[in-house]
Amino acid sequence: MNVQLFLTSLPLHRVDLEDRTVVVIDILRCSTSICAMLAAGAKGVIPTERPGEAGEMWSKLGADSAVLAGERGGVKVENFQYGNSPLEFTPETVGGKNVVLCTTNGTKAFVSTQKGGLVLSGALVNISRVSEAVARRGKDLVVVCSGTEGGFSIEDTLCGGLLIHQLTTVHKLSLTLNDAGSLAVLLYRANQTSLAKAIAQGEHGRFLASIGFADDVRVAAEVDSMPVLAVMRDGRLMAEERSPD
Repeated sequence: MNVQLFLTSLPLHRVDLEDRTVVVIDILRCSTSICAMLAAGAKGVIPTERPGEAGEMWSKLGADSAVLAGERGGVKVENFQYGNSPLEFTPETVGGKNVVLCTTNGTKAFVSTQKGGLVLSGALVNISRVSEAVARRGKDLVVVCSGTEGGFSIEDTLCGGLLIHQLTTVHKLSLTLNDAGSLAVLLYRANQTSLAKAIAQGEHGRFLASIGFADDVRVAAEVDSMPVLAVMRDGRLMAEERSPD
């Protein structure tokens, strides 16, 4: 299996995603929150690029069937019902509803990768479900680390490294990695006994803690705590019980 990992989502316009499995990673906090939404019983999550676009989509769907969530600069967008904290999403807040989501980094990456053969939301909280799905499908893999406003983020790269590590050690796959993929594996293996600490001490982890979201950083570092497989179907991320073929 050929694996291309990208340390940010900026080069995606040059990448052929057709028939490939794509894993989008933004653990602080988009992909973690998507798992929380689906684990809480949301019907689906619709990623959007801009707050205005999200508001229009929510208006079309109607307040009875959808909620509006998202952030800019880590803070809930004005007039949205919810922000981007995984702790906000419970059966009471999102159960049985679609969530229209707009975040600074992650949702843009999801919109950019919709033409992939299979697009998955990857986080530490669901990493084993993701690696199982990737291995089962057996197609070449593109791992997109969303990063932070176009820059590198340690937490997404650590998660990408763990994904590759599981594919080789748990699923016994032979992989051909690009240099960024090799770097991600080295970074993960150097920090595998202290993931939570490495993430909390990273630039974005420190920023979120400084604006009151230290608990979000802690939750995002809990490996396999939300074993949800979030699959993109027609522009909406939905929970699937079994790994797609």
